[in-house]
Amino acid sequence: MFIAFATTIVTANEEYLLDEGPEEQISRAVQRLEHFAKTTPLTAVHGMVIDLAGFGEAPVHFTSRDNKYLLISEVAAQLGMPVWQADEWARLQYGYAVRDQREHDEERGDGRLGYECMRDYLDLHFSFVQDNPEAKPDAGGRRWSAYGDWLISNDRLPLLLSCSPWGQEYMNNTMDAFAHGMRKVWGDKLKGLTAYHADGTPAPGVELFHSDLTEEEALKKARRGPSGILSPDS
Repeated sequence: MFIAFATTIVTANEEYLLDEGPEEQISRAVQRLEHFAKTTPLTAVHGMVIDLAGFGEAPVHFTSRDNKYLLISEVAAQLGMPVWQADEWARLQYGYAVRDQREHDEERGDGRLGYECMRDYLDLHFSFVQDNPEAKPDAGGRRWSAYGDWLISNDRLPLLLSCSPWGQEYMNNTMDAFAHGMRKVWGDKLKGLTAYHADGTPAPGVELFHSDLTEEEALKKARRGPSGILSPDS
């Protein structure tokens, strides 16, 4: 299962291999998958796709008890995001997850290493390189970027979408749905709370998490992708 998956990725990136050949890269990715599966058992799936809030769709490769896992390179391609930027984003988020996990482990105080914060990102330890005209030139004048590939859980997709080239539009699309969600969670607790303008001054009379849309309209807007005028049939 893991060998076939890793082989497919390496074959698709054969002209971009960096440092090591295909056999070494496949072997390392399989080791990473096997290690991850010891704490997060994975099941291979085929034919399942996830809609990226109307900005594209990407295939699911594995599922666990709680999550679905996608290749970040395939998600990035749908969002118009350079794969090396997606790789950099994943490394940053993984670093936050490691820090959070360490804090959880220390608070628990039993000397065990936990994994509850570590299930959203899996670095497959591939090593690829592509020309990147926006990169700083190396000593020989070539502009390039090195990158890898990751499995990320479906729970991380909203954050990735917000950091993609479509981020601003995605946030605009989802604000009304977010408002409905917050009102469901907090309900009457929002009454009497003061809203504030962006400059920090009070905004009397402004209702927190207000939306002019119905919940159904807000959900349609959140899934519409690149903007258009919201219509009853959208």
